[in-house]
Amino acid sequence: MSKRRTSIIAASLLATTLFAASPAVFADKHSDHRGDGPRDMTEMCENMREGKGPFNKAERQEKMAEKRDAMAERLKLNDEQRKIWNDIHEERREEQEKRAEKMMEKMKKRCDQQKK
Repeated sequence: MSKRRTSIIAASLLATTLFAASPAVFADKHSDHRGDGPRDMTEMCENMREGKGPFNKAERQEKMAEKRDAMAERLKLNDEQRKIWNDIHEERREEQEKRAEKMMEKMKKRCDQQKK
């Protein structure tokens, strides 16, 4: 075999191997990056109206409070530090709530438009 032919075969073998090992080959749904949530708007609108899944505010807040308490314990915060810690997280929760309200308004509009 000539050097040129060997180089062409080696390059094509390398390219084939790289492509076969790439994530594009194994990717099933490229745009599905949010987990196993509802796939269509009707199901999502039903969940929003019923307050299920990501729309269950009380359940999410409870989980987050548990995580924050566990983190505070691991950090071994004293009473003063824990008060500051709680104030910071309360401010963040309020900001998140404002963003969530805007998102819910948009969702309601989408769901209302879908009904029509």
